[in-house]
Amino acid sequence: MNEMCRIRSIFIYTVCFLLLMLFLLFYILGAARYVTDFEENTCDMTYMFEYPQYVRISLDNEIEQRYPRYGLYAYGEGFVTEKLRRMFFSGIPVLFIPGNVGSHEQVRSLASVSLRKSLNDRTPFHFDYFTVSLGKDYSALYGGVLMDETTYVSHCIRKILSLYKTNVESIVLIGHSMGGIIAKGSLVMTPNVNASVASIIFTLATPHIPTLVLDHTFASYYHNLEDRLSAIKDAGTSVISIGGGPRDILITPTQTLDTTANINVISNTVPAVWKSTDHLSILWCKQLVFSVVRSLFDCVSYAQRQARIFPKSEERIRALSYHLNHRASGKKFYSYKEKIQFEFGGEWIENIQRNYAWSNENLSKRTSPVYLMIRLNGQPDHLTIDTTNLETKDWLFVCSASSVQGQSRVCNWGWNLTNRTRIMPDPLKHRLRKTVDLDLQDLLKYSGVTHVVVRILPDSLEDHVVTVNVDLYSYDARVIGPIGGNGLLKDLLTKPKVRRSDLGHVRYYVLFGEFINTVTVELKVRSECTDPKHAMVELQEPWSVGVSQIQFFTVVDNGPKTMKVQTRPRQPDVFPSLRLTLDPACSYMIDIKKAGIIDRISCIVRDRWHLLYTTAVALLLLILSTRITHGHERTPILVITICLSFCYELTFECLVASAILCVFTIGLCCSVVLLGSLAHSIAVRFLARAIAFSTTWSDWLLGGLNQLPFITALLVLSLIPATCGALAMIVSVFLYFLNLTRMYEDYLEELLMGSLRQHFSWMARFRSTKNNNEERHDNDDNEDTKQKIFNHLLFFLLWCLTAIPAVPSALVWARNFSYDMRLSNEDPLLLQSWILLVTYSTMGWVQIPSNDRKIRSQILSSILCFLGWVVLLMGATPRPSFCQYYVPPVMALAIGTVALNFIFL
Repeated sequence: MNEMCRIRSIFIYTVCFLLLMLFLLFYILGAARYVTDFEENTCDMTYMFEYPQYVRISLDNEIEQRYPRYGLYAYGEGFVTEKLRRMFFSGIPVLFIPGNVGSHEQVRSLASVSLRKSLNDRTPFHFDYFTVSLGKDYSALYGGVLMDETTYVSHCIRKILSLYKTNVESIVLIGHSMGGIIAKGSLVMTPNVNASVASIIFTLATPHIPTLVLDHTFASYYHNLEDRLSAIKDAGTSVISIGGGPRDILITPTQTLDTTANINVISNTVPAVWKSTDHLSILWCKQLVFSVVRSLFDCVSYAQRQARIFPKSEERIRALSYHLNHRASGKKFYSYKEKIQFEFGGEWIENIQRNYAWSNENLSKRTSPVYLMIRLNGQPDHLTIDTTNLETKDWLFVCSASSVQGQSRVCNWGWNLTNRTRIMPDPLKHRLRKTVDLDLQDLLKYSGVTHVVVRILPDSLEDHVVTVNVDLYSYDARVIGPIGGNGLLKDLLTKPKVRRSDLGHVRYYVLFGEFINTVTVELKVRSECTDPKHAMVELQEPWSVGVSQIQFFTVVDNGPKTMKVQTRPRQPDVFPSLRLTLDPACSYMIDIKKAGIIDRISCIVRDRWHLLYTTAVALLLLILSTRITHGHERTPILVITICLSFCYELTFECLVASAILCVFTIGLCCSVVLLGSLAHSIAVRFLARAIAFSTTWSDWLLGGLNQLPFITALLVLSLIPATCGALAMIVSVFLYFLNLTRMYEDYLEELLMGSLRQHFSWMARFRSTKNNNEERHDNDDNEDTKQKIFNHLLFFLLWCLTAIPAVPSALVWARNFSYDMRLSNEDPLLLQSWILLVTYSTMGWVQIPSNDRKIRSQILSSILCFLGWVVLLMGATPRPSFCQYYVPPVMALAIGTVALNFIFL
């Protein structure tokens, strides 16, 4: 019976292990899909017109001594550099702030393009570009560094404004990645400057919502910044946040969403860009750099003697929005008039068909304007107009046909609707494509209107073939969906959404349901249609501005293509949608369905990968809790954990974290067996170098320290005042690993001695009962040793996970070691946690008690179990990243409870 139970247990454990490995495999495939499956980088590289020069600008001696690793520079090229060296500045100041481990030289793309534009356009003004070097510290992970950099940048702003002989009171700030956070923080979190000193702030791929918050100082910085952002808005500063889109696998578009910004866009949505950029190419993507520079130039008022940025925020936002959000005309900002008087003698054409195309391809040359009239008869409620090569700036109107010209009714003037139109991307890059979608019910506010008019001036008809596609329809007839079910079972029972389009149809919409993050789109041509016919699918997300992804379809390349919804904020009844633009000369079979399991998991990896940290820590605490209790007491812990993970949507993370812990445990066992001697050799060599002893004496000293845990604890704790607490924590992890290797070697020695006693006893065939009892005692001791080793394996895994927040601090300490041996700005909460954890481990107090002390074991198990559930539910909070820095203090409390139980055992 016992043998059957053992076989059954082995079978169950094997099946569970294989299932966990299957989940881990899917997760790895999803992660691989996430980091590899994105559009090709089609950005053009910006280039320098002359060799870039960086002129160092010195700050006050006190500031230079306080921040020796930082620096302020002015950017120049050619003859401009000489003016900078003489400290002659006469333009509009712009300060570029690099991101985490970024370089001050990253300003060169923006600065060079801006300099060349002012020279080529012969503008009566120019921009002076400044940049800061922040020592490539880890500002994205370490709060102390973040505050130091913010303070230094505020001093730089004051210095830059003091360089101008004329009265310059404002500056433009451009921050990349964490530089955007520093830009805003320098205005409201230091007393050196106030928020009104910045007229415009550009943030490029900036994580306004961080993914990792590993120390309390970092979290406090973000919280304080959020509380003071209203000061930037009240000061009239224009804030623009630009994200990179799907190609940026470090910062998702939702993280770049700034709730206080005037404009939030991602590079996919920027007119004339329409390209996703990764975290670095956002700085050198030529299309995007040109749009940013043009928007800056159009924000300048040079009517006065000295050119300045528009003083009113409304004027700046109109120019910035034109270039970065809703450009309907050329490369320069164009202000549309509300009403336009139509030219006399134009050709008025009215077609009563709902779907038709007009083109001048086979028509004679026109010398007068052409007016295409679309009657509003109240039946269809939506109108889509898609044009190519129409260069007329004011081209769309609504009017009342109250006059007569020949045998037709015409309009004398119209209300201008061109500002509702938008420029669209086109696979044939030499074509200009404009489009508009009108809800005809919205036009009722214009009293007495009868027609929508498309105006085509003769200049547009000279060199190009102009095409105008008109599509009148009822919105409900063009909607597909909603796509997406409410769970796996419903997905299996729900058929894919398939729809046929008719000739002449231009616009279709696909609505998403809840619980969907990725779809597969396939467009198959049904009628005779040859290239170059193109269809386009745009992904629209209500929490982003404009279009977040674009896919083109041709007759040859007609699908299927996957479109992934970006990180979704939790907003009820807010869902994304697709907007389809079809070629009216073709008929399509539209096939929309949920994407495969790997694509769905890749979205989960993108949105929730950071939850694995707290989930793994929580599971280790719960496993340690079950190791203390008896078998029948473990069931409630397991049931409650499953219920919590299911109710708070953490089941998938729990399964993947469990699989990762299994793999790490196996890897750790192999490391203990195979790398124990290597670790011991490294420790001996390190001691030999540190105290100038031979390796023999160092080996003897290391063995002596093993027998004197109090001395070991003092030596490791002495590192804290000399260097930093994070380094001591990392050293304790290494010492813990050495302890594991010694325990394994002792276990092997016990097995060897027991085997010798069993096989080489000279009285083996006359063994007495006493000898048999000794054998059973030896077996019990071996089993206890194995359980002890396994318990310490679990503790070591927990130690490794807890030490993760110590890594950024240690890296910052190592990078700045040449300036200061001690890390002075270490987070106090983490420092206290490191002191306690180092003490517990080096003193050897981390021991699980035996089950014979039932009451004490139950109390300890309950405490560990409760703390495990607390850490698990951190992932269910609205902002789980801001709970990560609580892990070391919680671990200090948990391990402290274990240590107290051992001390008073």
